[in-house]
Amino acid sequence: MKKRIVCSFFALVLIVFSCQKLDKTSRPENLIAEDKMVEILTDIAFVKAAKGSYKKVFDIEKINPEAYILQKHGIDSLVFSENNSWYANQLDEYEKIFNKVKNNLEVSKTKFEKLKKEEDSIKKIEDSIRKAKDGYKGEKLIPASLEELETINEESIEEEIESAINKRSKSIPLVSKKKKQSPQ
Repeated sequence: MKKRIVCSFFALVLIVFSCQKLDKTSRPENLIAEDKMVEILTDIAFVKAAKGSYKKVFDIEKINPEAYILQKHGIDSLVFSENNSWYANQLDEYEKIFNKVKNNLEVSKTKFEKLKKEEDSIKKIEDSIRKAKDGYKGEKLIPASLEELETINEESIEEEIESAINKRSKSIPLVSKKKKQSPQ
């Protein structure tokens, strides 16, 4: 019976305290515009991603990237904190802001992937050029003069003619002389 009374009392206390009205954050004096807030939050998302990848560098150099972002946008941490709290209480506006931030991050990701593909293809071309140069080891790939080019062209034309003649002579069946002479 005592357990029941104690449990009921705790339940009543929880209900009373949980139903209190929470004070909503009042509109800050220096309200940051939605577009500016989107820019700030996008920059912060980039910095947090970089901070995760390069934590040692940030620690060694004693870099505070969040402070840099706020300084870049000309606001202090208190103004940002007040605005962030106020926007968090304006759920519809905050959701719009985060959707824009998400969109900005997706656009940047797409640009990065495109640049990465271009960089990779350039690297492949450079590698194939390097391999081609290494493979020929001193052989001339490009003629030094127009006369040398003409000589090369004449030689390759003659080689092609000889090759074609050899192919034709092999593919034509030999007709015996007797068969040619008999119809006469």
